[in-house]
Amino acid sequence: MSRILLHICCGVCASASIERLRREGYDVTGFFFNPNIHPYKEYCKRRTAIYHIKEASGIPVIEGEYHPRAWFSLTKEYAHESE
Repeated sequence: MSRILLHICCGVCASASIERLRREGYDVTGFFFNPNIHPYKEYCKRRTAIYHIKEASGIPVIEGEYHPRAWFSLTKEYAHESE
């Protein structure tokens, strides 16, 4: 079985992706890393959802560190750009 690391931004998006990747024969590990999510309350909602998905699917999840100040520093020159 092939292994795959799946970047997860939120739990809702992840559930269908996990199911499909498993059907295709992958051993899925989730990776939650989103220093760009702001405000912190939104980040916490998404983080909580990831752990619900982890419990429901049984996949392991790796969580990156949350350092929004570093994100803002790296992207400050694009602050006035449209998404």
